[in-house]
Amino acid sequence: MKRWRKGLAAALSTGLLTMALTGNALAAEERTKISQVSLKIESLIEAGQDGSDVNVSISSGTGYSLDDVTVKNDDGEWISGDEPRVEITLEAEEDYYFDSMSKSKVKLSGDKATYVTSSRRDNKSTLVVTVKLGALEGSLEVDGVEWEGEDIPVARWESTAGAKSYQVRLYREDRSVGTTVTTSNEYYNFSSSITREGDYYFKVRAVNSNSKKGEWYESDSMYVDGDMAEDFKNGNYSSGSQNSGTANAPGASSNGGTWKRNNVGWWYEYSDGSYPRNGWLSIKNVWYCFDAAGYMRMGWIQAGDGKWYYCDPREGSNQGAMMVNTTTPDGYRVDANGVWIQ
Repeated sequence: MKRWRKGLAAALSTGLLTMALTGNALAAEERTKISQVSLKIESLIEAGQDGSDVNVSISSGTGYSLDDVTVKNDDGEWISGDEPRVEITLEAEEDYYFDSMSKSKVKLSGDKATYVTSSRRDNKSTLVVTVKLGALEGSLEVDGVEWEGEDIPVARWESTAGAKSYQVRLYREDRSVGTTVTTSNEYYNFSSSITREGDYYFKVRAVNSNSKKGEWYESDSMYVDGDMAEDFKNGNYSSGSQNSGTANAPGASSNGGTWKRNNVGWWYEYSDGSYPRNGWLSIKNVWYCFDAAGYMRMGWIQAGDGKWYYCDPREGSNQGAMMVNTTTPDGYRVDANGVWIQ
């Protein structure tokens, strides 16, 4: 009899649990399912500004309302190439709930936006949708485009917000000289390209991380006579006051060499007065890259093998050193050989 009562109690308990679960399921099914959502997005974010205003609107009578819009990127000035990420929170009306969402069920209109992910909360009554807006297209304007001096073959310009690199092109008498060169610095030495008399000027444009190119900006002309061209070829020109000290140098000296610096940049000079140019040099097991004039290069550099490397542009003892097995200051990974991991 006790066994029967125990079994009966268990059966009744199971039955009551089943009824409770069934009741909950029926209660949940009584709510109207929201199987898709439509969002119209208007972004007021602009490169060069620090505002994060994004407007989101929905149609009435959809069974849900807009609760919150949050831009998830770090605070600070937006630059060309940035992609704002926006988190949009929706609340279901009473007697409604959100179905599981996917890219095909989230309809986006207005400004260019791409679905990233979504999640439900609060018994499916809250839906959080994350979208990515299109890359910002700033003007990529380049200011301060000029020769360093009337008799100095160094092109200079000011840093452009959002620029990953610059393309520079030299002209003589309105005809291009050589090919377009790419640099991550705000200068380029054309001493090896100015080989004869004429009026020379250069053009430069900025390129952002998405390979978007800005407008070309042009310098004034510089007249070069035959003697000046010969001096440029032999490196006989002044590019600012010399500083032969090694304070704040980017690395230790090697093979009798010494780091030197002027207002254009750093170079590595051997004891015989010569210096490396147009290539890479390992100094104390650290790789550095030098341009055609012998100045140390910094930032992103595409080597002859077609691969991209990064030399640290930050002030300090590691300035100019090729970075390896780490994340660059602009957020990209490089492997143990210094190669950009794409």
